[in-house]
Amino acid sequence: MSDSHTAVWRARGFTLIELSVVVCVVALLATALLNRINFYQEQAEKAAMEHTVGVLRSALHLQMASLLAKSKESELPALVRQNPMKWLAEKPPNYVGEYFAPKPQDIEIGNWYFDLHTRNLIYLPRNNTFLDTEQSGLKQVSFQVRLVPASEEGDAEDGSRIVGVTLDPVVSYKWF
Repeated sequence: MSDSHTAVWRARGFTLIELSVVVCVVALLATALLNRINFYQEQAEKAAMEHTVGVLRSALHLQMASLLAKSKESELPALVRQNPMKWLAEKPPNYVGEYFAPKPQDIEIGNWYFDLHTRNLIYLPRNNTFLDTEQSGLKQVSFQVRLVPASEEGDAEDGSRIVGVTLDPVVSYKWF
């Protein structure tokens, strides 16, 4: 290319087609980036929820151990009625409290709450694209404290003896 031809091309700038192609490529890259960001945000939210559940399970086991150490096995069934968040020294910042059978619009998404009617601890995810529950249309994860009778552990007894407590999902869910 000659110097004069290069100078004319530089002065002319982009053509409309070149500009359109650049805009389309940038838009495609931005869309892909936003989809990835949303994916990772949802994974982070799931990890945070699972972390909270793990902390609550540890607190539940500490409550059970405390009762057993004090020879108060008869008080184990009372754990089923309690709000698991009350066992924590510091509640998560997204725990909004106790409600009696709230309507879905009463609780902001991204928060935990305890339903006094069902005695369930419920999490309403902010990002739920990859969350599947057995409840059609309902995008929430519910947990409940459950007693583990001796019969579930394979003992030959009638199951009246309690061998543990768990914090289990009320309805099966798959998140990712």
